[in-house]
Amino acid sequence: MFHKIQMKLSFICCSITALIVLIIILCCLSVSERTMYGQEKALFLLKAGTISSDLHFSESIDIHWYKRQHMGKNILSIEANGSPATLSTLLLSEQEQAIIQELKDYIERENPADDSMVISPNTRQQSFPYTKDGHKFLVMHAVLTEKEQEIVYIYLYNLDNFYRNINRQRIRFLAIWLLSIFILYLFSHAFTSHVLKPLAKNDENQRHFVAVASHELRSPLAVFKTGLSILKHKPDPKKTMHIFSLMENEMSRMERLIEDLLYLSKMENAEFPFHFERTDLASLLTAAYEKYAAIAKRKNLDLSLSIDADHDYNCFCDRQRIEQAIIILLDNALCYTPSGQGVALNLYGSHKKCYLQVIDSGKGIPDSEKEKIFDRFYQANSSHSHKEHFGLGLSIAREICRKHGGKISVSDTKGGGSTFTIILPKN
Repeated sequence: MFHKIQMKLSFICCSITALIVLIIILCCLSVSERTMYGQEKALFLLKAGTISSDLHFSESIDIHWYKRQHMGKNILSIEANGSPATLSTLLLSEQEQAIIQELKDYIERENPADDSMVISPNTRQQSFPYTKDGHKFLVMHAVLTEKEQEIVYIYLYNLDNFYRNINRQRIRFLAIWLLSIFILYLFSHAFTSHVLKPLAKNDENQRHFVAVASHELRSPLAVFKTGLSILKHKPDPKKTMHIFSLMENEMSRMERLIEDLLYLSKMENAEFPFHFERTDLASLLTAAYEKYAAIAKRKNLDLSLSIDADHDYNCFCDRQRIEQAIIILLDNALCYTPSGQGVALNLYGSHKKCYLQVIDSGKGIPDSEKEKIFDRFYQANSSHSHKEHFGLGLSIAREICRKHGGKISVSDTKGGGSTFTIILPKN
């Protein structure tokens, strides 16, 4: 499911971004082509101006000058008093002469002046674009009057090379755009994968949660069903009290499970009230120690308390919730520590933080499971035999610490076991 969503999001993200990039590229291409055309037109006007100046001021025009103007695919036709100049007759090919004749007819018929101006009383010229057989030109048509002589020239500036450069530039921009699409898709795929990873993890956790919760609820229901069947079909006064006792225990387990789930849900949705007040963590930890000392003794465990006297442990917190987190850790430690071993409670601090530690000397927790144990219903292999634990306690403790702006972590105890540390800010 998430793979299909990722593909769709990648496609949408890539498409929108590629469209934006295309718009930017087209804008840049348009500006670049206008600039290039302006430069080409400026060069054309400069050459046409040079021709006008040379025809106006030069005593004579030789063949070398004419060839320079006629170089490449440019065409220059000169007429004097209505007759073609000798150089034009000699150097223009039949095809070029035909183009000049068509152009003269076009000028008389359409008068297609794009830029028309009078340079001086003796000079009048007009320029315009012209297309012939797929070839594009800029045309200068000028009339020069000098000493009762009228000189008319038509200069066709070939734009084929310019448009080849334009097409090459367009191909380069297209290649850049296509390459950008490929890069954008890779980026979109990686980005959507990163965005969807928490959702996929949450979906996986939810599936695991439903599976484990169903299993935990199925166990007491099976006891109820079996017990009721025995009471209904084979009533036995000797077994009745035992069956009632089992059903009552399973009912209590189910009640604790539901309460823990509701507690977690309310905390995560900010629906659970927290009452913050100045609390002495030293007295809080001492009370927890005194409460569990007798329980530890019955289990043949050594419970110790150590409080660093060099610090002030007044913390702004919810006393009841922090006590609940401590009891969760202490209860786990007493449950998983082998008989004859010890559990320690430590409290120390710094200028801004307080550190509460519950240290056991049990089997410890593998590094691969240290982060997982705070997930709902997760239980390390060594704890599966403890039926009274659902794997929700550490999740509740973590949420309590988060609501206080603190955190909880686990590390290995030197010599074996686990050390759980609650870090709380003083202010």
